[in-house]
Amino acid sequence: MRKMKYKLPEGVELEILDYDAERKDRQDSAFYTWGDTNDVALLTYQGREYRVVCVGEMRILYKGKIIRYCDDLVGAGIKCDKDLSKIDDSGGEWINNSWFEVYDYGSGEYTGEVYHEVKDAIETVANWIVDEELVNA
Repeated sequence: MRKMKYKLPEGVELEILDYDAERKDRQDSAFYTWGDTNDVALLTYQGREYRVVCVGEMRILYKGKIIRYCDDLVGAGIKCDKDLSKIDDSGGEWINNSWFEVYDYGSGEYTGEVYHEVKDAIETVANWIVDEELVNA
């Protein structure tokens, strides 16, 4: 397993809350789906905190079984992003999929942006919060 490295602007602190976010081979939100919500990472910049959260329901029909959670994927032999293609290749069907959103502790609300890969979510938000702080300065 190769460890993920994130490119973050100076001053942004990252705390990984779900160890899969450290894996290069598990970037898809499917590997963070454990229920209605799952905290993945916490970004802090100049006292403001933003949480990357996996949200939404996953429901996949694969080889006659319903897959709803990450451990179901792994149990079905789907252990990394590359393996996700096995679902379509074997005639499986994605009925619902999860995604990442960002919770802003300052406003007490989700920001409304949607991401499908954890690296994209973390790095985009890290840059966005620095840019927002500079605009509001």
